[in-house]
Order: sequence, then structure tokens, then C-alpha cells
Amino acid sequence: MIDEVFWGAQARSIDALERELARLRRAAVAHARERGQTLGRASVLNLVVYSEREVHARRAARTVADLALRHPSRAIVLLGDRDRDGVVASVQLHCHVPQSDGAQPVLYEQILARVRGDFDERVASVVIPLLVPDLPVFLWWTGTPPSDARHLNDLVTLADRFIIDSADFARPDHTLPEIARLARHRVAITDLNWARLTHWRELIAQFFDVPAWRPFLDGITGIRVGFAVDMDGRDIHPSQALLLLGWLSSRLGWRPVEALAPSEAGGLLFRMSRGDGAPIMVRLRPRFERGLDAGNVSGIRIQATHGRETAEFVIKRAPDERHATATAIIGGVVRSERVMPLPALGIRDLLGEELAIARNDHVYEVALAALMALA
Repeated sequence: MIDEVFWGAQARSIDALERELARLRRAAVAHARERGQTLGRASVLNLVVYSEREVHARRAARTVADLALRHPSRAIVLLGDRDRDGVVASVQLHCHVPQSDGAQPVLYEQILARVRGDFDERVASVVIPLLVPDLPVFLWWTGTPPSDARHLNDLVTLADRFIIDSADFARPDHTLPEIARLARHRVAITDLNWARLTHWRELIAQFFDVPAWRPFLDGITGIRVGFAVDMDGRDIHPSQALLLLGWLSSRLGWRPVEALAPSEAGGLLFRMSRGDGAPIMVRLRPRFERGLDAGNVSGIRIQATHGRETAEFVIKRAPDERHATATAIIGGVVRSERVMPLPALGIRDLLGEELAIARNDHVYEVALAALMALA
């Protein structure tokens, strides 16, 4: 049963939904006039959210509402429910009133469409008439996208930008390579978990901005990436570790020698090769880290040689979780040690940044392609 307190008024068809939207707009405009205000309807994009769990749909709806002032949109939250037949839609019409005097209130819309039964062939037909023409379409898929399902392909075909969060994937080592194949739809793909790694990638790159250390970049012999697991060590999500590896291997021209393989201590252990054919040992290691969400990177160690000299470049998350220590050890001697900020970004911040970008993230897409080669 739809929670009317949360989702608002119901409509039994698309036509009824449009009539309900028109009624709510008229009521909002009349209320604004009574207060001596002019109500502006604002939509700069279509945001389609797909979920098969109501808890995810609720979280997404709250996030979209929080972002409405920065990214006012026609938001369509699709909730797949295979237990029942038919389509039931409900709608909320929101009016955001800025606090500054004289500012114009902004009207934006949020629609829930609960698509029931065997909906694979019907999801896109529900979305299409609800889209505002001539505005870009962003598709945010919550949870793990299914493998080559029709409703996934149909919705991706409608989208200009496809947003996922690989932190929610049950098996990221299997699912991330499948996501890369969606590029055939010519959709721009982005991952909120990739955005969480921005500061890690910057810290790694900063080591090799030092001219004296730059030659070690071509002599990497080993990579160890630690990622957080729960106390029992059962909740293993190496998606961030895999994305870091995909980024490094795509930037440096590494090639797979072995497919991803579980190690005896958990995680993944395998070999890659550099452009000159030298081997690189890769270990993605699960570790319990108090206060970290499962899957979050806890540290990385890069081992390298240049001539007869050895080096280690280490980044370790600090106990306060908001800082990291970056250490360069050259010839067994610590040459540099810095404590750097490591901001923790929530879903609202991450999604807000992605909604401001319409173009492809080519670096991410190439990193995904590198992971495909390992699958």
C-alpha cells in the first residue's frame, strides 16, 4: 500500500496524474498570490530514479527534494513491485520558498510511479509521457543493476546520463564490467563511488608530481589496497578498490595477466604486467576498520623501483576518518609525510555534483574498460 502521508495524492493513470499535477499547481499559485508572491515553476532537467525497494525510493526522494533549489527538476521515482499487477502513481508538488526577502518561490515536482507485476516491457512506457520535453534526462539507478534486463536497457536508452552507486552492488567484481557494456547505448555513465575516490586519486597523483619521484611511476612492482569490511569479515564490497585499480591500470597502460581471483586471506590477489612486460602483484585486502562503511578504501601502498633504488608510497586513512597520511619512503628512508584532508561526502553532495555535469567522464569509462579486461 502506498504511504500517502509520504508520497502525497494518488492517480490511477498517467492522464489522471497530469490532472492532479495541474490541480496542485493551481492550488500552489493561488496560495502564493494570497501571500503577495509570484510562483515560478522551475525545471532544468528530468531526473528518473529507479528502485525495487521502498527504502531506496524514500531515500532518493528526500535527496532529490534537498537538491531542488540547486537542481529543480521533474523527478520521477520508479518503484518496481513484482508482487502485484498494474500501475499506481502518486505525486507530490513542492514549493521551495527561499529565506531571503524578495526572492521568488520555486515550484518543482516529484512523482512516484509504482509499476507492478512483470514490468520489464512497461517501465519505459510509463516514463516517456511524464518527461518534460527538451530537457536532459538523468537516470539514477539505486541498488544493483540487473544483467542485461530489458527494463534496464529501455531506461538507459532514454537517458543522457546514467548514475549508479557501486557501493550498493552485491558483487562489484561482476557488475562493474557489465556496467561498462552499457556504453553501447552512448549514454554518459557516472558512479557516485568513483566521486568518493576523487581525493584518493589526487593524493596518489601528487606523489609523482615531485620530479625526483616521477621515474618510479614507470617502475611499479606491487599494489596493495585495503578496504573496510564489517566485524565478521562477511560484508565484502571491493568496488572502491577495484575502481582505483582500474584507474591506475588505464592511466599507466597495464595489462591483465590473470583474472580476478580470491586470495586465501580474503579479498583478491592476482598479477598484471607493465608496458615493458614486468609483473605487478596486486592485492585488494579486506580489513576491519572501526567507523568505516564496508567497501571504503582504508589505505593504499605502491611499491616501485628505479634503477637500484626502491620506493614505497603509502596513503593511510587517519583514525578520525576525515584525514589521511601520505608518506613517501625512498630507499628505506621517510622523505615526506603529510596529513591531508579527506572530506566525507554524503549522497546529496555527490548527486548534486553529478547533476551539474552533462558530459561523459572519459577517465571513469576508460577505468571501467580496464576492469572489463580483468573479468
